[in-house]
Amino acid sequence: MGADAFIAFYGLRYTLSTEELEAVESRTDERIIAARRAKLHTHFGRVTEGEPHTLLIGTQLGVFGLENEAVRSVAAPELDRLIRDTTARLDEAGLRGDPALHLRFEAKY
Repeated sequence: MGADAFIAFYGLRYTLSTEELEAVESRTDERIIAARRAKLHTHFGRVTEGEPHTLLIGTQLGVFGLENEAVRSVAAPELDRLIRDTTARLDEAGLRGDPALHLRFEAKY
């Protein structure tokens, strides 16, 4: 069991059905394969037990907590470049949607 973590991620967020979990966990999900080809990050998790699992695809800005990073800053020009680059890679991968900044807490139970 690990420690609680706070995730900072820019990209797309998918809420997963029970049927999709196995493919995501085994990394055979088509979205994960497309993300890998486009050199995008993926993150799979859930806020806490009983909550739905989610899949994030895009650029991971950081994972923060006792067992992870403590501090990170991203200058505005770098953030602008990251947003443009991530959006282009998502398009290249054929992953459609409106990318956003996702900030989420994941409690370990």
